[in-house]
Amino acid sequence: MTDHNPRQLFKIWLLLAMVVISGMALMAIAGPTPLVIAVLLGLAIIKCRFVALDFMGLRGAPSALRLGLLTWPAALVLAAAAKLLLGTALFS
Repeated sequence: MTDHNPRQLFKIWLLLAMVVISGMALMAIAGPTPLVIAVLLGLAIIKCRFVALDFMGLRGAPSALRLGLLTWPAALVLAAAAKLLLGTALFS
């Protein structure tokens, strides 16, 4: 795990839970519009950052490892955003 104390980890966990619940609420209220999906993809990057740096204990890891673990979800989000934009452009 990490060198964080349990109180810090619990606060980060609460923040992650709030991000998830806000994403669910946004999807339930606004529906699957391209803007909502783009916001959800941004929230996914934020969640990956918190999990990788705080729960996996990589905040003090070498920068190449941190960069690699944060670049991978960013690449997946960019691929999903490209698919969203392509689908919106072709079928609108």
